[in-house]
Amino acid sequence: MNENTEFKARKFKGNNIIWILIVFVAMYMFFASTVSLVCNMMLRQAIPMSPAMNFITNYYTSVIFEIIILVIMLYAVKKNRFILRSFLPEGSAKDFPVHAVEDTYVAQNRNSVKMLLIGAVLGFVTNFTCILCALAHGDIKLYFDFSASQLPVLLFALLSVFIQSTGEELWCRGFLYERVLIHYPLWAAIIVNGTIFGLIHSFNPGVSVLAIAGIAVCGVSYSLVRWYTGSIWVPMGIHTLWNFTQNFLFGLPNSGLVSEVSVFHLGAANGMSNLIYDYEFGVEAAIPALLTDLALGIAALLLARRDGRLGELSLSYEKMAAAKKATAVTETAAETDQ
Repeated sequence: MNENTEFKARKFKGNNIIWILIVFVAMYMFFASTVSLVCNMMLRQAIPMSPAMNFITNYYTSVIFEIIILVIMLYAVKKNRFILRSFLPEGSAKDFPVHAVEDTYVAQNRNSVKMLLIGAVLGFVTNFTCILCALAHGDIKLYFDFSASQLPVLLFALLSVFIQSTGEELWCRGFLYERVLIHYPLWAAIIVNGTIFGLIHSFNPGVSVLAIAGIAVCGVSYSLVRWYTGSIWVPMGIHTLWNFTQNFLFGLPNSGLVSEVSVFHLGAANGMSNLIYDYEFGVEAAIPALLTDLALGIAALLLARRDGRLGELSLSYEKMAAAKKATAVTETAAETDQ
């Protein structure tokens, strides 16, 4: 079997991109999402809760199953275990095995509290920009209605949103991104996980074509940021503060879901959805969100161009490893000649 035939066979045996997507959708959408929804309904019936706590338990029951299934997938399939390295703090990646195609290439890992905070700032700024557009256009009115007694619930909500948002990032910008990148170019990993990220929101209340398109663009941009910074913790921070700002600070729908607890509450100005704001789905189903997320992705590309890194978009882990081996051979030969 020649090298090309061996490569094709290896891709066919579980590495084909269609098969990867089938496994992802089956495991994430059914086991992680559907099962968690059923368990959450059973929990609500068994334990009486306030509307606010009912809303927050959605985050926990969802993420618990998301993480359990993800860990099973990573440990049950040995060749997936290297993906754990991309989740961990900088410096701890060496403790986990490296995939065979990466034996001469160690993925950049810059996960740190600093990166998480940078992401948090970006998440707040991007979401608040969209909210300001809706306020300036007269689509929403907000009024302050918060007391100190609600602070513990609000802090608990922040933790809940972080856990839930992290779960989505680990699946999309973690598992799917890294799994596709083994044999396929970086641009394919970015486009595929961004598109799937948009589609998994198809069943949210009040969803529209514009909402799915906007979230897909968001997924692509988060992936570009994850690539450029070398840290999945940056999109974790962006995702967390986007959701928290929209849902718990300003009381707006977050992908169609509305919190009972928030610092500000929504007062309808005209009750009409338009291209600036969507009353059912929130700012994510409007043009400002699409443009803001698009700007985030373009910024990552411009910074990468400045650093001479755009060529990485055409490489897979396999090609990165081959390129590094070739460079090592060339350097060894040059040293021998000297």
